[in-house]
Amino acid sequence: MMDKKEEIMQAAIHLFSKKGYSATSVQEIANECRISKGTLYNFFDSKEELLIQVIRHNQRKMLRQAENISLDSTLPPKEKLIQKLVVQFDGIRENKDYMSMLLTALPPHDNPKISLLMKRIRISMMNWYKDCFIEAYGSKVKPYIWDLTLMLQGTLKEYISLIFRDHKELDFEDVARFVIERLDTMIHHTSDAEPVLTPWKMEEYEAYKADLDSKSPEEQINQLLEELEKKVKKLALHDEEKEEYISAMQSLQKEIYEKKPKMFLIKSLLLFLAQEEECQPLVHRVEIFLNTLQAT
Repeated sequence: MMDKKEEIMQAAIHLFSKKGYSATSVQEIANECRISKGTLYNFFDSKEELLIQVIRHNQRKMLRQAENISLDSTLPPKEKLIQKLVVQFDGIRENKDYMSMLLTALPPHDNPKISLLMKRIRISMMNWYKDCFIEAYGSKVKPYIWDLTLMLQGTLKEYISLIFRDHKELDFEDVARFVIERLDTMIHHTSDAEPVLTPWKMEEYEAYKADLDSKSPEEQINQLLEELEKKVKKLALHDEEKEEYISAMQSLQKEIYEKKPKMFLIKSLLLFLAQEEECQPLVHRVEIFLNTLQAT
């Protein structure tokens, strides 16, 4: 029997997909579950928190179902990969309202927490596809693993869109098998290819950690700046030059924490810090994070 928290999440998914997140009130969700608004708040602090937990719950559920395929030692590696994709699709198909919510009803830029969570889930899925590829093909795919991952994810996304947006009757096992067979051919004829998506370019994705309990924006930027500060303090430079980098780092931290930070100054300081190759990956991550916040 579905517990009350699960019932509330399912009601929220249904209403968000039908009316949109912004147009759905907490009272409407409570009415759908035949409970009071106060009872709903015993489970979720706000509508925002409810949405965040809905997304996390469904993401974890899909990944848990796919993990069961890895336990089946009778399947050849490539067949495991195909079946994992089928399980992923089955999870989507069983929860059409959730998919509809993600595709059409969810406003990604209404709130920084939601926007960052969606980005984290996108990174999570990219890493999941990457790990599936490596499990199926081993070290031979590692030099261009991110290019293959992007091709797989992008291709499947378009097939899923055709099925759910355009209502095309497609057998997803046929889709998964067709796509993997084509990529299999590519893998066996790509040994001399130069990757487009190098580990450096995908550094933010490489640094991904598996949990979806993402920190607040403030905690995330604090962590990034702490890592960058440690890197700056370890630079092998003459004392005077090193002092300039430490001073730039301190100015960057001060400006970022201002109520109205000057973005031109932040960009100038990051550009200065990026002159040292060792700092470039972390500077790049700070830039991406700040750009994400600006877009919300």
